[in-house]
Amino acid sequence: MKIYFAGPLFTPYVRGFIEEHAEILRQNGIEPFVPHESAIKYLTPEKIESLVSDGIISKDDLVGDSEARAVLKLMRDGKVNREDLGLPEFSAKSVFDVDYEGLAPADAVLAILDGTQVDDGTACEIGIFYGLMLKDPSKKGIVGLVTDSRGIRKKDKGFGLNMFVLGVLEECGPIYDNFDDALKQLKTWAAELENEK
Repeated sequence: MKIYFAGPLFTPYVRGFIEEHAEILRQNGIEPFVPHESAIKYLTPEKIESLVSDGIISKDDLVGDSEARAVLKLMRDGKVNREDLGLPEFSAKSVFDVDYEGLAPADAVLAILDGTQVDDGTACEIGIFYGLMLKDPSKKGIVGLVTDSRGIRKKDKGFGLNMFVLGVLEECGPIYDNFDDALKQLKTWAAELENEK
């Protein structure tokens, strides 16, 4: 099953959370599209070797994660730039195009709903996927994930979410306050898709 992993990507903490949990999803047979990892497809082994041979990065920079993920981390940390890596221009259009390319074929969405309000990009992705679900009944739904204690304390009041966003989420799937339950729901949907083949 393919999912779109939606959430704000502006801090290393959230990106780290998404990367860690995307790996758990992969280990459970669920293929997540993670927007900030989308540049990995451009970072082929040949490209990385070229970056090393040109002195843009060193072999020491490539320890830890996969080499492509290590290079993306260097870019996020400001140690290399998009042009060095041969990545497409960063613009509103390119972000929309890449993210829609991941969202449109997804069977489901896992959306992080943390913060004092749902991230505007995440809310947009939720709305777009709802529209896609209306046209394609094979799409399973949206799983909301609230890990922010401010929202969890308001669990009985819709987690304090904007009522319109909450209405869409309630129409499309459950909202959980822990990843294990969200994973269980996604695995249930994955099994349903497998049975429908």
